[in-house]
Amino acid sequence: MAKILFIDDDVQTLELMARSAKILGHEAILCPSSDEAIQHVYLTQPDLVLVDINMQDLSGFEIVQQIRNSEIVGATPVLVLSAGEPDIEGVKAIEAGANGFLAKPLTIQNLENAIRKFSNHNHKPK
Repeated sequence: MAKILFIDDDVQTLELMARSAKILGHEAILCPSSDEAIQHVYLTQPDLVLVDINMQDLSGFEIVQQIRNSEIVGATPVLVLSAGEPDIEGVKAIEAGANGFLAKPLTIQNLENAIRKFSNHNHKPK
């Protein structure tokens, strides 16, 4: 079971992602505020972070950069979510330091594939 932190200021989107993660057998941690995003990463030590690009105070790109600049959580896999143009937003996400990009609306299959590919849960020593 992976521990996934979802960061999005749209509460309905957060609830949908949480339900999808739980259906897949994973723990979902929800953060509706970009201001609290980094604190949530430190406190929860997730296996994977999914962050929306368009947030109120900090953009998803800025959140990714803050995570990457941390000695403690900098190696945490981070995927950026957006309903925007995947070709453009995907390149920006990688340039910001994200591990990848997922288009919204996020399907349960895309979430499952992302968890399998990127979560630390799959890479931790046994």
